[in-house]
Amino acid sequence: MTCASAWLEAALADPDGGQRWVIYDEAWRLMAHPALLRRMDAHWRLARHYGIANMLVFHRLSDLDNVGDAGSAQRSLAASLLANAETRVIYRQEADQLGTTAQALGLTGTETTLLPTLGLGQGLWRIRNRSFLVQAQLHPDEARLFETGTRASGTL
Repeated sequence: MTCASAWLEAALADPDGGQRWVIYDEAWRLMAHPALLRRMDAHWRLARHYGIANMLVFHRLSDLDNVGDAGSAQRSLAASLLANAETRVIYRQEADQLGTTAQALGLTGTETTLLPTLGLGQGLWRIRNRSFLVQAQLHPDEARLFETGTRASGTL
């Protein structure tokens, strides 16, 4: 892990590295480690300098409740990452997640009502103060690449 982290930091700091994405999948898990959370914060603040775009991926925004104790610096830092995200993509949410999601993202009543009705590949995109209903369309090669159902069920 130490070698991978050192390589990642060197790759991001490379001035000839071009524009890149840094994607934090299962962000709740990474945020549980204070050092990783601080690194994420640094990447957010220095994104233009590094030529990177950052992406956090959560299943539910209530996962942020598991980052540090309520009122802790760790929880505050995690919340600031979300607050600093100018583009937010929200897919279908279950009824028990609507209040938390709406409050955390400042959604309107119309946007909140829309969330549990979204279909497969449909998302509410919030870009600054504007919202858009987007339907993702995958090429068959992309669909095969990102299909996780057969892997999860064990039938290959």
